[in-house]
Amino acid sequence: MQVGAVQGRLGNYIVMAVRTHKFSTGKFKIIFEEIDGLCCDTDNPPEEEEKSISINPRLSKRYRLEVLIHEMLHAEYPSIKESSEEQWVDEAARNISSLLWRLGYRETKDPRS
Repeated sequence: MQVGAVQGRLGNYIVMAVRTHKFSTGKFKIIFEEIDGLCCDTDNPPEEEEKSISINPRLSKRYRLEVLIHEMLHAEYPSIKESSEEQWVDEAARNISSLLWRLGYRETKDPRS
């Protein structure tokens, strides 16, 4: 399976970014921008608008993993909108990222650096 990837620079950060990912709810554009995390998952977006997940590449690697998982949960379960459900998403993302981090999952370094 091939993954469309792009490599670029943001400030002093090298970003290896997957451009899109297909969740059960549709194809999402993955955007690296200066926002902690955001999942735009409207149920019926106009055709020209894509569903997207935005992640800040300047977050610490560990927190970025947690935020990514948090936004992925929103992509998979777009009905989560109530504040009590948001707390569940926060806790689930924190617990999943904690285990993955303890198991040694990390972003890979740019081989040129």
